[in-house]
Amino acid sequence: MLDPVRFLLAISLLVSGCTSMDRRSVEERIAHQVVFTIAHEPVADASLLTSYSHASFTDLQSVLVKEKSQPVIDGIIRFHRLKKVSQWLIKSLRLVAVVAEFSDKKTMDEVIADLVADDRIHSVESVKSYQLLTYNDPYFQLQNFVKSDDIENIHRLATGKGVVIGVVDTGIDRTHPELMDRIIYSRNFVAHDQNRFDLDEHGTTVAGVMGSAANNELGIVGVAPDVKLMAFKACWHDPVTRRAKCDSVSLIRALVDVIDQHPDIVNLSLSGPDDFLIRRLLKTASDRGIVLVAAVDPKSKSSFPASMDEVIAVGTPIGTAGSADTFGILAPGTDVLTTTPGATYAFRSGSSMATAYISGIAALMKERQPTLSGEQIRVHLRSTSSSHIGAVPVVNMCAAVSQDGESCQPDSIVMVSEEISPR
Repeated sequence: MLDPVRFLLAISLLVSGCTSMDRRSVEERIAHQVVFTIAHEPVADASLLTSYSHASFTDLQSVLVKEKSQPVIDGIIRFHRLKKVSQWLIKSLRLVAVVAEFSDKKTMDEVIADLVADDRIHSVESVKSYQLLTYNDPYFQLQNFVKSDDIENIHRLATGKGVVIGVVDTGIDRTHPELMDRIIYSRNFVAHDQNRFDLDEHGTTVAGVMGSAANNELGIVGVAPDVKLMAFKACWHDPVTRRAKCDSVSLIRALVDVIDQHPDIVNLSLSGPDDFLIRRLLKTASDRGIVLVAAVDPKSKSSFPASMDEVIAVGTPIGTAGSADTFGILAPGTDVLTTTPGATYAFRSGSSMATAYISGIAALMKERQPTLSGEQIRVHLRSTSSSHIGAVPVVNMCAAVSQDGESCQPDSIVMVSEEISPR
């Protein structure tokens, strides 16, 4: 018979060993990681292209990565007995990059030699360390929100601490390392999609723009890295088109819960027909002090709920044919690097990303002045803008967050490129 004391001691040692492995230093982990790339080839199936004829170029690229590249990546990972850490599309180079980890049984030179000999692989390199006096999130320099020095200075003023953003969208990957400590509440209001939540992409990308953790030695940095998130799943991904959709029933149910939970800000990266109950619920939320931020559809003459007086309407620098009142404020929304399900990252475009960006800035402002109303935030965002496209002001994060006597780099970089149909 096994001695209970020895059994407990063995279990204790096993747990202790696992814990010590989990606490490996950054250098130790990097010493066992490689980055390999595979070619991102154009799809030859015309029917697939037709199915996504209304998708943005960036979204279409993402679809093709999954259709063409994912089986290759999975095969390489299995064949070489690697563990995938993350992957993303490098659109300008037509490559998909994969970070993978290998076991202690092989040396770096052996792993690289094996991968170089694999004809499916375009290139392979070890993950290298550099000392920078900046955020330690490795993809931080790829973010085009603002100049890196600017956002660090801004985060010395505010990080969204103590502020809660409600995300009315698809589900969010609650296990994503950038988001798992940010999400404090989640609920699914889509009756026919109860088995999905963490696999939903759209809500995950929106949440990543707003609240990706800073200085966690992973990925990217959110606009408000210390904000807390509430996930209200009112939308789903269509299995045929893979586009995110909602209906008024799920939205109404979600907004009822929003009012009950009372986050400080609600992000609505969606647009559709006017609805009486939705309008009333949003007005009620606004009357109770909840700041509402919604996306403008550049292809629609009237975007709801962005068209409501109680809502901060957000567009991107392209597609500003409407008036300044229609768009409210413009923000970066092209090729935004953000989180995707499964501890991955990708570039996404559209007014959904711009809306999340403004929600994040609103969180920074609310941290500094908790009593700010939605209307006060809207007026301040517009009045502190340092540039316009047509008659529409472009947000300046530094000016919006800083107060009298404070300074940070004044000019935000807004990437202007082809706009797409949002959401």
